[in-house]
Amino acid sequence: MLIKQSAKAAAFLLLIISGMAGAIDREQVDGKVAQGIDGRSATVQHNGTIEYAFSPDKGAEKLVLKVIDSAQSEIRMMAYSMTSASVVGALIAARHRGVDVALVFDHKSNLVNDTSGKAQAALSALVNAGCRVRTVSAYPIHHDKVIITDRETVKTGSFNYSKAATRNSENVLVVWKNPELARGYLEHWHSRFSRGKDFRTRY
Repeated sequence: MLIKQSAKAAAFLLLIISGMAGAIDREQVDGKVAQGIDGRSATVQHNGTIEYAFSPDKGAEKLVLKVIDSAQSEIRMMAYSMTSASVVGALIAARHRGVDVALVFDHKSNLVNDTSGKAQAALSALVNAGCRVRTVSAYPIHHDKVIITDRETVKTGSFNYSKAATRNSENVLVVWKNPELARGYLEHWHSRFSRGKDFRTRY
């Protein structure tokens, strides 16, 4: 009996502490980014739409293209590989309609290991269309797959911007119209873009 009462008391105390912690968290967030311990994570609130899709054949690439096509003023992208003709085409179309497009890619994947030349052709086409393109070699692998549009929408997930991604098991997640989340991702994007080197067209 004593053990059961002690267990109940401990559980009750845990509930109280948890409730206090939740109240503190809500005060800290208050609609803004709340930094985690030692800056390891951040939290934002979201009351809007979250859209997701998968591949193969579950709408992943279509959702990526939808995000690019939605951009009115700005696209910021981080990627590991870039060999998808449809994604390149959508980015070029965005640039032609006046969107400011800036992209940062993994250096080794798109230059050093590009034996087919498809990645260099894709990056060259983007540069020739007026997009700002950089490659980064500061990390073992630059493995981000992120698009931020108009400083308010974030696309993330495992989906590479490659033809192979349409055949692989992949996921895409889009958080529409969340400027606070976009601000955090833009800070991350800037930190990578600033460490990259401008890509010079090969064609």
